[in-house]
Amino acid sequence: MRVVVTGASGYVGSATVAKLCRSGHSVVAIARHKPAEPMASGVTWVPGDIRHMDLVRAFDGAQAVVHLIGIIREVPQSGITFEWMHVGATERVLVAMRAAGISRLIHMSALGTRRAAASQYHRTKWEAEQLVRSQAGVKSTILRPSLMFGGAPPFFEMLKSLAQLPRVPVPGDGRTLFQPVSVHDVATLILETLPDNSSFDLTLEVGGPERFTLNQLFDGMARRIGRPHPPKIHLPLGMVGAVARLSSILPVPITPDQLAMLTEPNVTDDDTWHRWVPAPESFSSWNAKEDPHR
Repeated sequence: MRVVVTGASGYVGSATVAKLCRSGHSVVAIARHKPAEPMASGVTWVPGDIRHMDLVRAFDGAQAVVHLIGIIREVPQSGITFEWMHVGATERVLVAMRAAGISRLIHMSALGTRRAAASQYHRTKWEAEQLVRSQAGVKSTILRPSLMFGGAPPFFEMLKSLAQLPRVPVPGDGRTLFQPVSVHDVATLILETLPDNSSFDLTLEVGGPERFTLNQLFDGMARRIGRPHPPKIHLPLGMVGAVARLSSILPVPITPDQLAMLTEPNVTDDDTWHRWVPAPESFSSWNAKEDPHR
């Protein structure tokens, strides 16, 4: 199958492109930035900004689209906003699919997405989902993964860097629950659902087999640097929020949106996705395997 992957050089995109290629698919890889590692054979690299490029031409001859574009932080001065990159990009993909005669779509959303979410990230993800659901003739599968691990996961690399500080700063009490899932399992899920008619029109919440508090995730990543139980300083949410509000004018490490997501549970009881990935990897096993101090 000839498959278009948007956001192909990103964290999830790189894993997905590799998985598709190993399984014999032909991949059209679209991204603004070239990947750090060389693309596999069987990949047609199409550099470009999805906001402006000719997507119909890039989609020509494909049978399916895997739409992975998303941002976790806005850069308004460059036109990189949640509204544009989540909603606008999805709208452009759907228009191009219709023009190119493509009906199959796997759309990446996020766990916690809902109409009245606290974060604009989740609210715009919801708007994008609604666009997908409203398109007549589109056979979609919407994926909502939790935090992802595997390789060099951006969120967990950030936790590891913070764990090197004399006292680890944690927003609030650090008891918010998360359900991390392997990026490679998410890529496998994309591969396996792609040709499966039974996955059409499904929204799959994708969480790993274990739940952890934010405190426990910090401890898990700190083991990599030989600090299994680093001393923590729990910062009042009001204080962190005041700092986060400066993110529009200063390079502070957290935005109000990110703070909102770090302080609400990100878990699910939905295990429908195990139909395609029956034995998902646990964060504990990955962390133990990767830990150089064990």
